[in-house]
Amino acid sequence: MAVMNVNTPLRGLRTELPVSRSRRRGLGGLPARVLRMGVLGYLGAFVATWLLSRDYFALPGRWTTGVLALVGLWLLYSFAALPAYERARSFKPAIRFVELLGAATLALVIADLDNSTTLRQATVAVLAAPAISAASAFLHRNLLLRRTPTILVGQLEAVDRLSTRWAARSDVNIVATCSWRAPHELAPIGAVTDEGLAQVVREVLTAVAEHGATSVVIASSRAFATPALRHLAWALQRAEVECLVVADMSDHVEYLKPRRVGDQIALSLRAPNDHLMSLAAKSVFDRVSAGIALVLLSPLLFLLAFGIRFGSRGPAIFRQERTGKDGELFTIYKFRTMVVDAEERLNALRIRNEGAGPLFKLRNDPRITRFGRFLRKTSLDELPQLINVVKGEMSLVGPRPALESETSQYSEWVWRRLHVKPGLTGLWQVSGRSALSWEESIRMDLQYVNNWNLRLDFAILARTFRAVLARDGAL
Repeated sequence: MAVMNVNTPLRGLRTELPVSRSRRRGLGGLPARVLRMGVLGYLGAFVATWLLSRDYFALPGRWTTGVLALVGLWLLYSFAALPAYERARSFKPAIRFVELLGAATLALVIADLDNSTTLRQATVAVLAAPAISAASAFLHRNLLLRRTPTILVGQLEAVDRLSTRWAARSDVNIVATCSWRAPHELAPIGAVTDEGLAQVVREVLTAVAEHGATSVVIASSRAFATPALRHLAWALQRAEVECLVVADMSDHVEYLKPRRVGDQIALSLRAPNDHLMSLAAKSVFDRVSAGIALVLLSPLLFLLAFGIRFGSRGPAIFRQERTGKDGELFTIYKFRTMVVDAEERLNALRIRNEGAGPLFKLRNDPRITRFGRFLRKTSLDELPQLINVVKGEMSLVGPRPALESETSQYSEWVWRRLHVKPGLTGLWQVSGRSALSWEESIRMDLQYVNNWNLRLDFAILARTFRAVLARDGAL
């Protein structure tokens, strides 16, 4: 495509650095580039094979040469077959090589050639290479490259919104943004001229070079249909820089999986664990764990019940109707932390509400008893909900069990949080609890509903103990 004048700017284009990171720069220099591309992992895999073959097993010269040639060719092929941004963190080389080695081993077994000690030792030496490669990829994914230098590109409003949301995240590092305004009097971005197209590509590629970015995220609903952004993606491909397009789901995080439908790419919205086996595993884990916890904590439960009865008149257990899965009502059990007539005094206190959305929260609620305040600060008032978990009405991890008066105000987006059982703890509880805004707590609940798995449940349970000890966000 002919470029007419690369100095003619695209109308409304704005390129800037986030103020808080204006002095940051991407990794630069040859050592940093070597580290970013995972070269040390490839060299480590070759050296490990060499040491095992020559020094540890003392393989014959021809065997050592053959093993090193096989591993060396595999490493060179893997390095060349992957784009630069995948070389350090990809598990594909290790997986494919193990598959190839497995097929070769099966062939040797069929041919009855697997009785040689030298052959077994050579196989172990060869396997060291994919093991080191996988370890290197894991290290880069979880430690070295968790904050990949990224440039955010798109319309001004979308770029500003995502920059704000991602500012405090540990897995995203926005080093620069390129954005444009789209007033009604301007032509749409899909109709930019050759000069404008060249300038867009030039702006982003210049920022990539300046900040050492390895990833560019395009935040535009028209990315796939806009020639300018398609040309930008092609230019980034030639520069071996990862190009990603954000699927804007109105801030509600869905599980997306690409699928090919005919000759088009579609995004599947089915949750990853939406099948009977996962649901059954979660149910069994919840009920068994809650049952064991009730037995182990029974002395503490009796002690807390005695403290409640001793401090104020009324029952130790507070019962209330809450909304469960699919809107079904159930009776929730909690230790009573308020005076007996707390519900009758609620309307008089609503004018002082400090909660967000339909939630009622009051930091210095006069209805809370002295012992009840201690129970809330330590979250011990939630322990009787283990009974609800054993009964199958709740889960250990899930969205907060809401009142019917709250769910009656839910929008069609928020109702999604009722598609799973409510939880004794959840993602929002370990991320700030009462300190979060209503919108942020709902977004976290929806993120859990759309992406839950048992590994995430274990992580939330572990963080719950830490949040309880720190009394993070408790009222």
